[in-house]
Amino acid sequence: MSPRLRSSIPCLFLVALGLSLAAGTLIACGGSGGGRPSSSQSADPVIVTVNGRPVRRSAVDAVRAEFRLGGNSDTEAKALKEAIARELVRQEADRLGVVAASADVRARRKTMAAQLGGEAGLVAALKRVPMTDVQLQSDLEDGVLREALQNAKYPQLSATREAARAYYERHLRQQFTRPASLHLGAIQVPAERIAESALARLRAGRPFAEVARQFTTDPEAKANDGDLGWVLASSLPAPLRKSVAGLKPGAVGKPVQGPGGWYVLKLVAKRPARVTSLAAVERRLITELTSQMRFKALAGWLAAARDKATLSQP
Repeated sequence: MSPRLRSSIPCLFLVALGLSLAAGTLIACGGSGGGRPSSSQSADPVIVTVNGRPVRRSAVDAVRAEFRLGGNSDTEAKALKEAIARELVRQEADRLGVVAASADVRARRKTMAAQLGGEAGLVAALKRVPMTDVQLQSDLEDGVLREALQNAKYPQLSATREAARAYYERHLRQQFTRPASLHLGAIQVPAERIAESALARLRAGRPFAEVARQFTTDPEAKANDGDLGWVLASSLPAPLRKSVAGLKPGAVGKPVQGPGGWYVLKLVAKRPARVTSLAAVERRLITELTSQMRFKALAGWLAAARDKATLSQP
């Protein structure tokens, strides 16, 4: 499934760093009763109360860190508004007996780490933001609880097979068709006679990587032994595309002139265009479209709940 589906269907097929907006269940922060505040409470003051329950500085900071991790603006006002929304979600979840399952939170973290290249990649991303592991745990719980709440409140909302088919047909080319691609090696030189010399060495049995390092004028290609990796066939300039069109994997084409000079191209491998069938994705589409419907319904409830909420500052 294409990653672009995630941008059009919130909280759906991909986890998208495992976070969500306007979710619930932050780390519990003590009560707001009388008496002398503890040192931990003093270090984590109440910013606002929502229907009598506190939203502390740590909750707002966790939201700001999540925004930064997602590459978004982390202004105080924006984060406070989101923290209030999450507290409202938590209160409704408490009323309905909905919880964020620990297994789901762990799975979301695991998926997030995989998207960043493993646990080390996740740790590095948190360090850059910066964001603490405690804040990440809080935000992951928020996302899981929100999805659990929307499913509990709106079980009657469910996408149909017809809706899945309509979405598939509208996005067939962009999301469910993999275009033809080629894995290429390239030797780029300034003149045809130099390209002929490079080809002669290849035909004499010299390894492509060796000849590429000796001849190519492209610094990046030289560093990669002439390996261009996978490229879309449609993205190649017409002369280069024609030069490899009839090659079999492992074969080297004749010198061809293209942008920036002359090229000797090797076809390492190729992938034909492929269309993913509706049958292969229908069930997941129904799940994702259902989640979209419930997400919108919960967003409407949340807007009304915030209008009716009693907010006060200490």
